[in-house]
Amino acid sequence: MSSSYTYNPNTWPPVLAGAVAGSIAAIVAGLLSLLLRSPDEIIANSLTVVLVSIVLGLLAGVLWRKLRARNNAEKTFTWSMVGSFFAVAAAIALVDLFALSNTAKYAGPLAVIIFITLGFFVPMLSRVTAPVWVAAIPIVIAIVLGIGLFGRGNVASGELSLDDLDTAPAQTTEAVTGDTDGDPAGDETAAAIALPDDLAGSYVVASGIATYSVDETLNGLSTQGVGSTETVSGTVAPGGSFTFDIDLSTFTSDQSRRDAKVSDWFASAPVGTFSSTAFDLPDSAAVGEVVTLTVPGILTINAIEQASEWAVDARLETNGDLSLKGETDIVLSDFDIPVIAVPFVTMADAARIEVLLTLTPSA
Repeated sequence: MSSSYTYNPNTWPPVLAGAVAGSIAAIVAGLLSLLLRSPDEIIANSLTVVLVSIVLGLLAGVLWRKLRARNNAEKTFTWSMVGSFFAVAAAIALVDLFALSNTAKYAGPLAVIIFITLGFFVPMLSRVTAPVWVAAIPIVIAIVLGIGLFGRGNVASGELSLDDLDTAPAQTTEAVTGDTDGDPAGDETAAAIALPDDLAGSYVVASGIATYSVDETLNGLSTQGVGSTETVSGTVAPGGSFTFDIDLSTFTSDQSRRDAKVSDWFASAPVGTFSSTAFDLPDSAAVGEVVTLTVPGILTINAIEQASEWAVDARLETNGDLSLKGETDIVLSDFDIPVIAVPFVTMADAARIEVLLTLTPSA
């Protein structure tokens, strides 16, 4: 069976068709990358997505040049793209497993877009007879897009809110003896929790999360490093003390290299502590009402004590728990935390720390 291929010198060369197809894939994948969480913004970003896509397009063009005169050329090329995708997917999985976590979630969907686009467009574009300068348009757009979107991808947020908490439903009590307003359920809830009488003398952290947010500059573009940990403990005494501990060495972010540095910084003194004797939850607060407080105290990091003031949102829940969200800003160098300033990467000498706590009455 002979091939149906006929050489036409006026059509785009296969390699040029591959570059254009790779650029089209790059534009789509570059925009999609904004919605995905990069495992490392220095390595995996919109620019690298664009460049990799164009290079894969060039290689696909070379392959099509070798196959186009053969029998069933398009079918063979399509299956070659499928095989190439699985080879790349396997490589991505290995990187995710042994080198850079979350690579598969980021690169997997982009690889699907790129190889589907190449498989469809490379043979089709190799039949185009438009002027060569037309081919430069998508290539330039893709490169400009990659540069313009660099550092603009989906990054983690260190912002916490009381609304992030799942609070238990209201409890009832057998102490209710009558219906005062025609709504027995409402009376039970009110009787179960009443301020100030039903405030516990002390509360202990049942669950919590802490985050840090640090402004960073990667290759001249501003971004933010964010880490979180659930290794938080502490106690609260309304009208008295507020103390919590964070294991700073357990912070994790979207970049394993950043996490390794953070762990090293606090290896000798992993626990950071905030302690205050000025926590005062007003007796007039209603159940479910958010009360904003300013709580001064002492923050200890790397065995260095510094005066610290926290903005705290507190809410007494209908099940008797106490929910707290606190935040403060610190100067990193005040606590002997290194401020990175190396080629391509710099970080600010400041960070925001936030905590979100669910506290239950202590026995």
